[in-house]
Amino acid sequence: MLSLFLFFVVSAIGSICLSLRASHEVSRVLAISSAICCSIFSFALAPWPIQILIFILLLGLEGFYPFRKTALEFVTLSVTRKW
Repeated sequence: MLSLFLFFVVSAIGSICLSLRASHEVSRVLAISSAICCSIFSFALAPWPIQILIFILLLGLEGFYPFRKTALEFVTLSVTRKW
């Protein structure tokens, strides 16, 4: 089980490296989708202490979410009519 976890982690990291070096869009999309699939499978096969660590790290990264500030602001639209 641990060997499959490590295989998927290494595959995900390799796919991310390939997507950064890819020059064509199709190969970049395929590498990113492969990295996402490998990440999901590696999380599913990870031992529970590693899953808790990943979960805590994801909660900590919530503050770096780029659209968080705009989602909390209320946008008002005002229409001025000149008659």
